[in-house]
Parts: sequence; structure tokens; C-alpha cells
Amino acid sequence: MKRLFFLIFLFIVPSKISFSQEVKKPVDKKYLFNPYADAQKALNDALITSQKTHSRVLVVVGGDWSYWSRLMYGHLLMTHQKSDNYELVFINFSSLNKNETLLNQLHVPKDQGYPVLIVLDENGNSLVITDTDDFKLNTQKYNTDLLAAFTEKWLPYKPNDKK
Repeated sequence: MKRLFFLIFLFIVPSKISFSQEVKKPVDKKYLFNPYADAQKALNDALITSQKTHSRVLVVVGGDWSYWSRLMYGHLLMTHQKSDNYELVFINFSSLNKNETLLNQLHVPKDQGYPVLIVLDENGNSLVITDTDDFKLNTQKYNTDLLAAFTEKWLPYKPNDKK
């Protein structure tokens, strides 16, 4: 009889434990282009801030799967994170989340390479959409002078002007 209870216990309890476990999305993994983020909300928040500060919104569409996207993320974060000129928004494009509705709304071409840079004015109007092939210095890094010229070209004001 003890063996019977032991066998029942051995088969029933572990199955209860294994079936009661809940599968959760990974939240502790650090994403640069977070596939679980609400990209529309991030863009809306950046536009609200942009309207208050009269800055531009610089949208980067890419994914952690892309070497060039990760490189662009690092460059822009270092150069513009504390800038008054641009609000940065990083939108994921990956197999986990393609953000198709938002990318269609922003008119991102489907045949574009990644990452894609989009500059929006404070009202959300698209000023330029470009891939980043022209900014590549070689097969491993971007030409930082060309990137600086690009972001300076689309400033809300020229550096010598007053806000």
C-alpha cells in the first residue's frame, strides 16, 4: 500500500508542478531595439517632448540582429543622448516584432536596408528617410563625420542661430 501511495505521489505531484508553471516573456534580457516595447507610445512621447523643446525626432529602425543597427545605436546614444536637438526613438524590426503598422505609417520602404534613419519635425512630419549605407566608412564602422553632417543638416536651427 505504501508503494502504491508512493507511485501515485511520484507521478501526480511532478505533473502538477510542471503544468502549473507559467511561461513568461523574457524581461531581464537587455535589448537595444526592444521587440516588446510599445514603439507607437515611444514615438508619441518623443513627439510631445519635441513640441515642447522645438527639437527634431530622430527615429532609428533596426534590430539587435543587425551589426550596423547595434553600431548606430551606440553612436547615436553617445552623441545625441543629452542633446537638445533630437529626441531619439529606437524602433525594433525583427522576427519577434516587425512593427508593420508603425513602419507603414512612417513610410519606411520595404526594400530598405537596416538600420533606417528618419528625421521628423516637431509635428511628426517626415523630413528625410534614409538607410545608412552612405555613412559606412568600411566593412566595420561608420564615418562619424558623415553622420555628424547628416544630423547637423536636419537640426531645427543652425548652430549660429538663436533658438
